[in-house]
Amino acid sequence: MPFFPLISQVGLLACAALLSAGAAAAEPSAPTAQKTAAQPQKTEAPLSFDDARTRLHGTSDRLRIGDAQIAHDQNKEEAARSMDGPQVDLSAMQVWGSKTVEMGFDNPISIPPQLGALGVSLPDRFDIGMKEDIGGPRASLNMVWPLYTGGMITAKQEALRHKVTQSRAERDATEQTLDTELAAKYWGVQLARSVEALRSQMLEDEEESLRRAKRFEAKGVIAPIERMTVEVSRDTAKRELIVAQTNRRVAETELGHLLKADAIPELGTPLFVIDGDLGTLSEWTEKALRLNPQLTGIRAQRNQAAEGVKAAEGAFHPKLFAFGQKNLIKHYLTLPEPDWIAGIGVTFTLWSQSDRRASLRAAEALVTKADAAHSEVENALRNAVEVAFLRVTEARHEYRLTESTVALARENLRLREKSFAEGLSTALDLNTARSQLTGAEIARRGAAYKFVVSWAMLHAASGDMPGFLASLSRSDLVSTP
Repeated sequence: MPFFPLISQVGLLACAALLSAGAAAAEPSAPTAQKTAAQPQKTEAPLSFDDARTRLHGTSDRLRIGDAQIAHDQNKEEAARSMDGPQVDLSAMQVWGSKTVEMGFDNPISIPPQLGALGVSLPDRFDIGMKEDIGGPRASLNMVWPLYTGGMITAKQEALRHKVTQSRAERDATEQTLDTELAAKYWGVQLARSVEALRSQMLEDEEESLRRAKRFEAKGVIAPIERMTVEVSRDTAKRELIVAQTNRRVAETELGHLLKADAIPELGTPLFVIDGDLGTLSEWTEKALRLNPQLTGIRAQRNQAAEGVKAAEGAFHPKLFAFGQKNLIKHYLTLPEPDWIAGIGVTFTLWSQSDRRASLRAAEALVTKADAAHSEVENALRNAVEVAFLRVTEARHEYRLTESTVALARENLRLREKSFAEGLSTALDLNTARSQLTGAEIARRGAAYKFVVSWAMLHAASGDMPGFLASLSRSDLVSTP
């Protein structure tokens, strides 16, 4: 199913974000990093996730395909609503032909003796021969009304109705898959820009440290090796910034292609973590079994297969119909042709060109297939919900546990900078402290990204993306820079 592979990619996405951020860098304080972030030009208002979702739904070709399929199936279902009604045809034709009539019969009349004496006689047999021209125009109204078809018409109408339900479910599934893709790419841009901000500030700090190290070296406070160590750290910071800038451009390109936008403005919905109740696994599973559009689509397919069985069974039943005909041009009608005729008829197929029992078995096999598909999708859905729920809770625990690490790393860096300025710490000690703080900050942002994407996938698997949008305004939402 479309969103199932995405579930297994949550961890990979978060890990890729962390790896792209690098392992060694510097950041004196988070507020300073925010001020020097390399943000795009604010040429337009910040793009919220809700606005991005609206734009995606308005431009997605995949959703247009789904809408067209729904319209197609709805029109077919509407066209079949009157299948059990009468069909009236107006037919016209020009006929060329003739009819030869030859009749012969014995003379039943005997001649009285008086007339016979006078010489009057009648032939013993009469023969009549004539040739009639039956050519001419014909025009008639013809009506056929199926009264009973063994349930075949009703089965087809119901199958088409279930096909509309299936198309809607497939379209909803496509929409939720797109929403999860948007969540991954939207907050992927937020993560990439945040990491770039850290790398940019880190480079500024390394440049300042290098300038200070050069002054200390000139005064003989530190050895040249210390200054060289700081210079290597500065060069490493440059490389890491280049990597972060590339990752940010890649993330913006992917989001731009998804939204069909040439440029991505400032994004208005930050990374976040829900601090309050996340619900229970059983609640999410129950919701998924009730609302997930893929299960709805499978049920609709099963209903279609069941109607196919009814139609196949109807082939064994007699067919009852009413009929009527009225000839509109009477001048050229031959003697046997009626002015009008109406009646009721019945047909019963004694021998069919196709094996009706094999057709019935084929229809029953589709029901079995649909039942198996339903079980498979339900099992996969349970797994997807459980995996997403576990990743959500894991990401929140991970986020919370990084808070103390960030606080410790920030304090350690402050002390190392002070000690280095007094000549009590080496450049290597200072670089290690910066790397620890940067790693902690990136880990916190990565955990928030992992939470957001897993949270979106949990709602998608449960068929409740509106609930995800509603969660963006929860009072217990904790934003992450």
